[in-house]
Amino acid sequence: MNQQIVNPPFDARHLSDVSVEAAETYIRAAQRRMANDRAAGMACLDDMFRAGRPPQEMNGRYRGEMLAVDLWPGLTHYAVFVQNRFQPWRGKRFDAPNERGDNILANNARPWLRVFMPAYRGPKPDTAETFRAFDFRTYTAPGLLDPDVNVLKIDYDLPQNPALIRRVLDELVEVAGSYYLGRAYLRGRSAWRRVAHFSLRISPDAEAALSST
Repeated sequence: MNQQIVNPPFDARHLSDVSVEAAETYIRAAQRRMANDRAAGMACLDDMFRAGRPPQEMNGRYRGEMLAVDLWPGLTHYAVFVQNRFQPWRGKRFDAPNERGDNILANNARPWLRVFMPAYRGPKPDTAETFRAFDFRTYTAPGLLDPDVNVLKIDYDLPQNPALIRRVLDELVEVAGSYYLGRAYLRGRSAWRRVAHFSLRISPDAEAALSST
């Protein structure tokens, strides 16, 4: 009962009525819960994901936030430290007409790419503070863990990506107006493993452009 008060179930029966503020409140509660019980906090985010709906057309830049990481002992805490300290991943850029896109990374991520993916020649210029990398294709299909939920698949299995990145698959749902919750998976030898949750929201520049039309 106490846990339900601290972190009540995310109710998306009327998803169009859910505000961004309500969705963020739920997410922050799940993150706080992870401090004491990582599995329970991740389960809360999974519940919220299952309540989402497939996004409508996504086009342009979206700023991202890494919400939770669940890799392997040792790696999880290192990945959380790197993201919190340096914020190398900044979001995604979608090209809806071509069902393609790529990731937006901070310039401080370049040394990691040179160390861990020295043969990768895919980075593209972006802003003074960022570059783009790791192309993906998009399509709508049933979720890996929840086949009864349709999601936007963000598929990195493309020839131009490094071998490790080609084993990554993201899934995305909309949980409030222009606010999206994602899961990241890594393909192992025999199965997919859910390794992270992230959020996306439309970038301020794109939001301003929409509001002016």
